Amino acid sequence: MILDLDGPVHAMDHGGDGPPMLLVHGLGGSLLDWRDVAPSLARHHRVWSIDLVGFGRTPIENRHATIAANQRVVDAAVRHIGHGEAVLLMGNSMGGLISIVEASRRPDLIARLVLVDPALPRTRGGRLAAMIAAAFLVLAMPGMGQWLTANHSRRRGAERLVDDVLKLCTVDVSRVNPETRDAQVELTRWRAELDDPHRAFVEASRSLTKWLLRRQTIQAHIRDVRAPTLLIHGDSDRLVSVSAAGWAASLRPDWSFRVLSDTGHVPQLERPREFVRLVDSWLEERGLAVGNPAQPAEPAASTSRR
Repeated sequence: MILDLDGPVHAMDHGGDGPPMLLVHGLGGSLLDWRDVAPSLARHHRVWSIDLVGFGRTPIENRHATIAANQRVVDAAVRHIGHGEAVLLMGNSMGGLISIVEASRRPDLIARLVLVDPALPRTRGGRLAAMIAAAFLVLAMPGMGQWLTANHSRRRGAERLVDDVLKLCTVDVSRVNPETRDAQVELTRWRAELDDPHRAFVEASRSLTKWLLRRQTIQAHIRDVRAPTLLIHGDSDRLVSVSAAGWAASLRPDWSFRVLSDTGHVPQLERPREFVRLVDSWLEERGLAVGNPAQPAEPAASTSRR
């Protein structure tokens, strides 16, 4: 469906009973990133997911795809689905950073916060693959980023492009639901037919790079979050090191920090059952669960608490 949130935003109502929950994807992603966990999360919440501006099936039109612009879209979505009730906000990667900013600025609107491998500044000793660091530098170059992104997409094609991203974001791509992978390929083909399919990615990448250099600003937003918060991170994340998540957790010892072993940047795609089990268990631990607690799935990976 299309919501009018100061412009068209593609959204999905996953149904469910209970308090509202909003799921926010990361850079280059879409609401399909939540496809394998939304039905289980809807056992105790009314779950929604959105495509950020310029991603998925949300058109960019005359808008911007910056962190600030998409935080305003998330804010509008929170108000729309909450109908005056505070929302559980869940964000992955860039969507995690956007969720931190939203929660810090709108504490009255966010009841609970779940951060899934959120985009965070590098820590001393934290590693970022040279290839990824170079890619962000190129994307930040005026004109060059958009040309290279378009050229790479044409050469690789939809299937290989999706597989490239999944390999980068997971430890074992075979764990990803084949139907979800096929849906992402279909979406990538659809986006390739748009007039300017790469503008949002390049603009968002530049904005994200600038934000990640503003450590003190991000630190202030983390300190200002009032909502009970669960921070989940894959120990083998190539894009955001687990040490960066540890830095965030050290700023907020009241947050619950869970590390998934043998897991990459998108636990909700790579470890959906374990991911839902972690969220359900945290809600139950904090006395935030609604109705009967969910039956935990068989764990797909070990989990460490920090």
